[in-house]
Amino acid sequence: MTNAQDSSVQPADGMELAEHGLVKPIAALVVWMQAKAEWRFPLIAFLAGALLTATFAPLSFFPAAIVAFPLMILLIDCAKSRQQAFAFGWWTGFGLFSIGLTWIGHSFTQQDNVPAILAPFAILILAGLMAVYIAAVFWISWRLWVKGPLRVLLFAAVWMLFEFARGYLFTGFPWHLAGTMWADWLPVAQLASAVSIYGLSALTVLSFSAFSLFLYKNLSVPVISAVVSMVVVFATGTLWGQMRLENNTTEYDLAVSLRLVQANVKQRDKWRSYLIDDHFDKHMKLSRGGNERGRAEGVKLLIWPETAVQRESFDREASLLRWRMSRMLEFGSYAITGAPRYSVTAEGASYYNSLFALNSRGQLYAKYDKKHLVPFGEYLPFRGLLKAIGLEQLTGGVAFTPGKVVETIHLPGVPSFSPLICYEVIFPGRVVSQEDRPEWLLNITNDGWFGLTNGPYQHLGLARFRAIEEGLPLVRSASTGVSAVIDSYGRTVSSLAVDQTGILDSPLPLPLDAPAYSTGFKMMITLLLTLFVAVAFLAPAIVNARRGAGGRAK
Repeated sequence: MTNAQDSSVQPADGMELAEHGLVKPIAALVVWMQAKAEWRFPLIAFLAGALLTATFAPLSFFPAAIVAFPLMILLIDCAKSRQQAFAFGWWTGFGLFSIGLTWIGHSFTQQDNVPAILAPFAILILAGLMAVYIAAVFWISWRLWVKGPLRVLLFAAVWMLFEFARGYLFTGFPWHLAGTMWADWLPVAQLASAVSIYGLSALTVLSFSAFSLFLYKNLSVPVISAVVSMVVVFATGTLWGQMRLENNTTEYDLAVSLRLVQANVKQRDKWRSYLIDDHFDKHMKLSRGGNERGRAEGVKLLIWPETAVQRESFDREASLLRWRMSRMLEFGSYAITGAPRYSVTAEGASYYNSLFALNSRGQLYAKYDKKHLVPFGEYLPFRGLLKAIGLEQLTGGVAFTPGKVVETIHLPGVPSFSPLICYEVIFPGRVVSQEDRPEWLLNITNDGWFGLTNGPYQHLGLARFRAIEEGLPLVRSASTGVSAVIDSYGRTVSSLAVDQTGILDSPLPLPLDAPAYSTGFKMMITLLLTLFVAVAFLAPAIVNARRGAGGRAK
């Protein structure tokens, strides 16, 4: 085929591709796509991305990836120019994110200050921006394309570079990482403990992309060996994961009894001023568990979700709500809740999305301010510009201020824990302090924004990987579900489903020994390996370009 550096040279058409080894059904598909109707390639690209969304929770149908990733490689094969490769990649990404992030649209129906009619536009704009990452994967892969099994390695390496970019650039959004399709397949998910979620993503993309080699009739020994090798690697990893689960039962710290309160307060009603006291009373009633003395009897840690208290004065002296909450506690017990707070300085007032821990005397033992805020939901990027065009209301008129550092909270008589508010839990390698390792993870969240969509289930799946990576149990208190206690291997000990009202009582699972290498170190190794592979393909391309030699391989 043509030189990767010369976009004016056209590759073979569908019939020529068929003559060069595509199996008949795939050759027929290529011929159909290359017919005069220009919408066919974008349609197939969109469907490839949309199909990949079926691999994530709650469907978790990983066989869809066997079709999706080979289709992507076929599209790169068929691109006639770098511009066309970029376009195919953009449509693939648009299919992935416009279908995969539809749950975001539900949040627009839960607030009065933003019209619900904006939801489709917000999803399409976000999907269009996120699709640029996939477009870049296709464009770079096309420029460096090679023949045979090596193209699979190239594609996987470039894909991973942009998964890293998506997880870090512009505050980061590591949603729909390829490896997260295994959130409900725990034997495979165990691999994240050894290589991090990014390492698992790399193995996943490499393995499923290898099936693209079956699109060609000439199954040589190297081709068959490449596919078999990936199957063996994945099968071995899955077997190891299964043995890890079977040989390690969940152990508990029986001295630490948890009670998670899921009051199921609907987001549309959550901040209505005339209902705020009713919401607090509902949490109080559930917390008592029907106890005649009005106490949370036998509970060491009473845990309410994110912003369960909607009064900014919760941390002030003589707070009536804090006093009422403390009256339920036994001596030596604590309550943990999410609540907003504010501080006033000479520059003005700053608002924080915070977590508080208090004892049976109403004293605040600990406070944590959410560090990683949600763009547009909790703060407004480019606030000055958007205010000028009248869109400041996207954050409800008041933006939160971020906290400073990842913290470990120590309460007397309680194992130390790392507090994570809402989507802070989705960021691998950034959930624990390396200097002060906690003994468990606490994620308080409010997924009421997303109703009965895929969002709460995917959020839970991402949180599960943090437990597996860090070898720490995860306690998740969600306002409308899913609330759950997850052990250090990612197994759900107990849970409360979405849209249910109730309490969840459980002992605290024990942590594993600290891993020999941190999650961040494992992520760095994955990044360096993918960079090495990408550079290995890039160097010959640069040499060929300088020499004017070519031959973009088939």
